[in-house]
Amino acid sequence: MSNLIYHYTSAEALKSIMLNQTFWITKSDYLNDTSEQVMIMDPLKAFFKEKKVDKDVQGYIINQLSEYLNNYNHYILSFSKTDDSLPLWNYYSENEGYSVGIDKDDFISKLTNYFKEKDPDSRVTITEVKYLSENGDEKAVRDELLPFIHFNAEDIENKRDKFDQLALKLANMSYSIKHSAYSSEMEERIVVICKKDSLISKSEEFRVLRGCFIPYIIFNKEARSDLEIPIKKIKLGPYHTLDATEKSLFYLLERKYSTFDKSNITRSQIPSRY
Repeated sequence: MSNLIYHYTSAEALKSIMLNQTFWITKSDYLNDTSEQVMIMDPLKAFFKEKKVDKDVQGYIINQLSEYLNNYNHYILSFSKTDDSLPLWNYYSENEGYSVGIDKDDFISKLTNYFKEKDPDSRVTITEVKYLSENGDEKAVRDELLPFIHFNAEDIENKRDKFDQLALKLANMSYSIKHSAYSSEMEERIVVICKKDSLISKSEEFRVLRGCFIPYIIFNKEARSDLEIPIKKIKLGPYHTLDATEKSLFYLLERKYSTFDKSNITRSQIPSRY
């Protein structure tokens, strides 16, 4: 099933996902990577330096990019392209976790419909994460910037729309770039984008993590039956040792997924005792 993306999660969170048909989607600047949405500045500044871009042009692009990032909220739900990754088991599944295979096209369609009901101007997208070192170079960023290398202060006034469109593109690209330290995650992420005064933003809730208050929004808070999360596969993590685990998972699945094929429940192939 090449259309599947995999979400690593704990047993308690999986129970909530299945029984309530909900997902918590975290505000981007509260994710574990402290460089979220700022990594784009590295290839941006490297390009400016290499091509000796006009200082006024540099300043305008950076200021507009910062303004867009400040005016919009990005909420991120992380997935992986692989369903059996030791780093992901260790980091996200609390040693008793699961990787959940979800049909991404079906799920994005439901997310889009749900959030547009709350804010018609909101947007849902999926992107494959690119991993950069601190001085990394990203071709997609360079391709967007190339048409601007010979522009000057006068062009800012005459072609302001082009500059503003560029800044918006860069802002939207910013959530698809992460530090290379996270490359083992092979991440694809679904992003919900809305303005800071959107009803979606105003519906934020908070969870507590190590004394920090983490804002998030909820997909399908109302537990609507027409928004069933399209779970197609589930893999048990390498640390599950109880014989009843797989049996209990299938028993729980049948509550919401009466036609789920038991053969789509599998176990990690990673040899690990603890």
